[in-house]
Amino acid sequence: MSNQTGPETVIVHAVGDVTPRRIEYKEPLESLFAMVHQKVKQADIAVCQLEANLSTRGCLQYRNHTTWYGRVHPDNVKSLIHGGFGVVSHASNHCFDYGPESLLETIEVLRRNNLQVIGVGKDLAEARQPAIVERKGTKVGFLAYNSVLPVEFEARDGKAGCNPIRVSTYYEAQEYQAGTPPRVITIPLEEDVRAMEKDILELRKQADVVVVVMHWGIHHIAGMLAMYQPVVGHRAIDAGADLVVGHHAHLVKGIEVYKGKAIFYSLGNFAQETPHHLTPPPGVHARAMTGSYRKWQAEPGWERYQGPPDKRYTMMVKCVINGKAVRRVTFLPGWVNERSEPEILSASDSRFGEVAGYIDGWSKEMGTALAVEGDEVVVCDSARK
Repeated sequence: MSNQTGPETVIVHAVGDVTPRRIEYKEPLESLFAMVHQKVKQADIAVCQLEANLSTRGCLQYRNHTTWYGRVHPDNVKSLIHGGFGVVSHASNHCFDYGPESLLETIEVLRRNNLQVIGVGKDLAEARQPAIVERKGTKVGFLAYNSVLPVEFEARDGKAGCNPIRVSTYYEAQEYQAGTPPRVITIPLEEDVRAMEKDILELRKQADVVVVVMHWGIHHIAGMLAMYQPVVGHRAIDAGADLVVGHHAHLVKGIEVYKGKAIFYSLGNFAQETPHHLTPPPGVHARAMTGSYRKWQAEPGWERYQGPPDKRYTMMVKCVINGKAVRRVTFLPGWVNERSEPEILSASDSRFGEVAGYIDGWSKEMGTALAVEGDEVVVCDSARK
C-alpha cells in the first residue's frame, strides 16, 4: 500500500450534500456528525456542500415555492463546525430559495464562524473568488460552480447569487417511430466554461493544488450523467484542476480518471436533512417529485430520510498531497441512516462491499479501475504508474 505520507503531507477530505437541521428537530447540534466527525478531522482540510441557507431573513421566492425547506436557523452552523469542516461550497439550486437577504446572511454566518465559503457572493466577482488554505507550506485552492440553475439564481454584476455554468437542453429524435424517447443533448454555455477556465488558470498562480467543486447533473436516477458533465469536467482539468468533486444527484455516481486526475461525478448525500415527511407551511405545496423520476417503495422507519435504498450510500473523498502535488486519491465508503446521519464504513462491514461495488459498477463504464486497500478504495495513485 502506498500512503505517500510524510511530515509535509496534506490530506483533503470532501463530502457531498449537507443540510443541518438539528435546531428545527430540537436535537443536539453535534448529533448529526457524531459518527464521522473524528474521521473528517483526520484531514488537514475538509470541504462540504451546504444545501440550505443559514438564515432567518428573506422570503421564499415564487418560482421555488416547493423548496420551502431551503432555509434553516443560522445556529445550525455549529453542526458544521463540530463536523470538522473548514471550506463550504454553497453554489446550488437552493442557495437563492429565499432571495438575496438569506444568501448574504448565510455567507456572513459562515465567515463569522471561520468557515470559508465558495461559489456564492454579493455579486459575480465575489462568487468567483476561490478559497485558498495553506497547510504545512502547501496551498490548496478551491472553486465552486453550479449548473442546476433556477431562474435568477446566478450572480451578476451588482446582484447576489451563485457562480454559474449555465446549460442548454435540446431533444433529438432517435427513432422514426413517434413517441419513442428522445436523445437529451445538454450543452454548457461557452462563456461560463471559459470563465471557469480563467478562474482555474488564475488560481494555479496562487495555489499548489486546485480542487473544483461542481453542483451538477441529474438527480435521483442511478448512474446517469448529463452530456455536459464530462465536457465541463475535462475542461476543468485541462485548465489546471487537480481534482473535480461533484454533487446534487442525491446518489453516488461513477468516477472517471481523465489524464490521471479524478472526476467524482456525485458524492451523494452526506447529511442531507430534507423534511419531506413534514407538512409545508401554509400556502406552500408539498413537493412530490422523486416518484416521477424513479419508482421506489417507501420503507417503514425511513420517513425522515426517504428515497430508494441506494440513496443511503455515500462516500468521503480522501486526497493525499505531498511535495505540493496530488499523489493519491481514494474514497471511504459510507452509509446514511434513517436519521440522515452518515457513518464511515470499515472493510469488515458488509455494507462496505455493497457501497464500493455499486460505485465500481458505474465507474467501470467510464474505464475506471478501482482497488480496495484497507478501509479505502483507491482511484488514483502516482506510485502505481
